[in-house]
Amino acid sequence: MLVYLYLRYWRLNRRVQGLSLEMGSANRSLHNTDRDLRTLFDQANVVVMLLDRSNKSVLYANQTAMTAFGAKTVEKLTTEVMHRPDAWPAAPYSLSDFEDFIDKTGRSGLKKFEWYFEPEGRTPVWLDSSLSVISYQCGQALMFTGVDITNRKFSEKVDYYRHLAMKSMANNKGLDVTLDHLTAMAEVSMAGARCGLMVRDVEGGRLRWVGGQSLPEVLRESLDGLPVAFGAASGGTAVYIRGRVVSTDVHNDERWEGYRDDAEKAGFRACWSEPVIGSTGEILGTFDVYHGEPWAPGDDDIDALTDPIAIASLAIERHQAKVQLEHMVLSEQMVRRVSTELLTLGPEQTDEGLNRTCRTLGEFFRADRVFLCQLDDVSRQMWLSHEWADEGVGSLRQDSVKKYPEITTSLNKIFEHRPTVILSAESEILPQLEFLDELLALERGQSVLLAMVHRGDRVSGILGVQMTASVNPWTPQRSQTAELMANLFGSALSRAQLLNSLTYQAVHDQLTGLYNRHKIESFMDQEVARCTRYGSTFSLIIFDLDHFKSINDRFGHNEGDEVLSGVAYLVNKGLRESEIAGRWGGEEFLIILPETSLELAIPVAERLRGTIESHRFSIPERITVSIGIAAFNQGDTPHDIIQRADAALYSAKAAGRNCVKSDF
Repeated sequence: MLVYLYLRYWRLNRRVQGLSLEMGSANRSLHNTDRDLRTLFDQANVVVMLLDRSNKSVLYANQTAMTAFGAKTVEKLTTEVMHRPDAWPAAPYSLSDFEDFIDKTGRSGLKKFEWYFEPEGRTPVWLDSSLSVISYQCGQALMFTGVDITNRKFSEKVDYYRHLAMKSMANNKGLDVTLDHLTAMAEVSMAGARCGLMVRDVEGGRLRWVGGQSLPEVLRESLDGLPVAFGAASGGTAVYIRGRVVSTDVHNDERWEGYRDDAEKAGFRACWSEPVIGSTGEILGTFDVYHGEPWAPGDDDIDALTDPIAIASLAIERHQAKVQLEHMVLSEQMVRRVSTELLTLGPEQTDEGLNRTCRTLGEFFRADRVFLCQLDDVSRQMWLSHEWADEGVGSLRQDSVKKYPEITTSLNKIFEHRPTVILSAESEILPQLEFLDELLALERGQSVLLAMVHRGDRVSGILGVQMTASVNPWTPQRSQTAELMANLFGSALSRAQLLNSLTYQAVHDQLTGLYNRHKIESFMDQEVARCTRYGSTFSLIIFDLDHFKSINDRFGHNEGDEVLSGVAYLVNKGLRESEIAGRWGGEEFLIILPETSLELAIPVAERLRGTIESHRFSIPERITVSIGIAAFNQGDTPHDIIQRADAALYSAKAAGRNCVKSDF
C-alpha cells in the first residue's frame, strides 16, 4: 500500500514538474512576445500606447507617442497628460471625449476615429487613430494607435481658408474679410503665430490694419496709422526699405521704440514683417507675423507665407482698382453736375455759381479751402475772386480786394510741362507764386494744389485746393479732377464774359458806350411809373451838339465820331450814381435826373454845358451844346416830358445855341 502511494506521489510530482516547465516556457514565450511587440512598436513610425482599462494609466508608449503627446517618460505621460484634463484641447478633443472612446472600445472591442492634440509649446498633432483590446502581461489592455496625418489636415485647412479668401473676393465681401481669411490661412501653417495684414493708405504715407482679427486690440490700436519710415516698428520699416524685417526680440530692437510697451501688453516678443508687393512693383502693405517668445522665421515659415502674400497682393490691387473706379464714377458725376449748372447760369448768377462750385469741390476732396484767383485783363494783377473755406478755417476774402502783381508769361512757364502744381509749407515757393505764400501762409502739414484757369487760349487765373495731411494727399485722380474743374471754371468765366458782352451790346451804344435809345426809353417808363406811384418827381435833360454837321463835313466822320465819344466821356464822368445818360440819336443825348426838381436840374445842365465848352477835343475848334430841360408833372407820360424837353431844346437853339432852356 505504501509502495502504491509512493509511486502515485512520484508520478504526480513528475507531472507537476512538467507542468511547471511548460508554464515557465509559456511565460518566457509571452514575455518574449511582449518584448517583441515593444520592439516592433518602438521601431514603428506610428503612435502606439497601451492603457490600463481600469485607471487609464499608460502601461507602455513608444517614442513616437511620447513625442506626439509632449511627454518624456511613460510616467509623465500618465500624470501630465492622461490624468490632467487641462492638458487637452477643448471639446470635441478633450480628455472626457477621449475617455468616452475608451469606454465604447471596451464594449465593442475596436473603435476608429481622428484625434487632435496640442502639446504644450509644440506643433498641434492630428492622428488617424484606433482603439482595440489586446492581451498584455497576462491580462488585457487597450492599445491606442495613431498615424500622423497632421500635414494632410493642415493642408486641408490651408485649402479651406484659401477657398474662403478667393470666394470672398469673387463675391465682393470686402477687403477685410478676404485678408482675415488669409491671416488665418498663415496661422494654420505656423504654430503659435498670430498674423495681421496692414495696407498702405491711398496717400502712401501710413499703414492701416485691414486683416488679422486674432491680434489683440491694444496692438491694433497702437499700430494703426503706422508711418512708412525707417524705425517705425517692423511694418513701417519693411515698407520703407522695400524688404523683409525680422525683429527677433522687440525688447532689444530699436525699431520698436515707442511701440514696445503695447507689444508687451499684447503678449508678443517677436515680429516678422514681409512686404506685400503689387504687380507693378508698388509696395501695397505688410504681412506681419507675431510670436509670444523670441523667434525668427525658418525656411518652412517663409514658404508657408508665399501663397497668402500672393493672394493678398491680388486682393489689395483688386480692391484699390474698385475704389479707384468708384472714385472716378463719383468724380465724373460731380463734374457733370457742376458742368450742367455752370453752363445754365445767367451772367448775374455766375459769381454765386462759382462760389457753390468751390464748396462742392471742397466737400468732395474734404479740403480746407478752395479758391479762385483771377488775372485782371488791364492791370495784369491777380486778385482773389471766389473762395470756400471749411468750418473752423479762416476765410481769405478780407484780402480779396488786394491785388498781387503777376506776369502771364511767368505763369505759363510754371505750368509749361504739367497741368497742376503743388505747394507746401516745406517746399520752396517759386518767385512767380510768392503772392500765394503771402495770401495762404501755409503751415506744417498743409499743401495746396494749383491748376491753371483759361478763358479760350488766354490765362485768366488759378484754381487752388488746400488740404491738411501728414502725407501728400494729391493722388493722380485728385489732380485730374482738379484740372477738370479748372477747365469748367474757365468755361464759366468765358461764358459769363460773352453773355455780359452780348447784354452790354444789346443796351449800349457801340460808339459812345452810353445806354442806347431803347434802354433809355425803358428807364423812362420805370421812372414815370415810380414817380406816379409815390408822388415824386424827376427831371430830363436833352442836348445836342451845335453845328455838328459842319464838323463832319470839314473834319470827316472819323473826327466827328471822336467828338461824340469825347462828349459821352464828359457826360459819364459828371454823372452821379443815380443818374442815367444815353445817346438819343445822332448827336443828341438824354440824361435822367431822379428825385431832381427843375430848379436843381438847371445848375446841373449849366455845369455840363460849361464842361463841354471848355474841353479841348481832337479838332482845332470849340465844341458847344444846346440844352433843354423838363420836369415830370403828375399825369405825364414819357412822351409828354420828352416832348417838353425837346421843345426847350429848340428854344435854346433859337436863342443862339450854347445855352440852357427849360419848359417854363
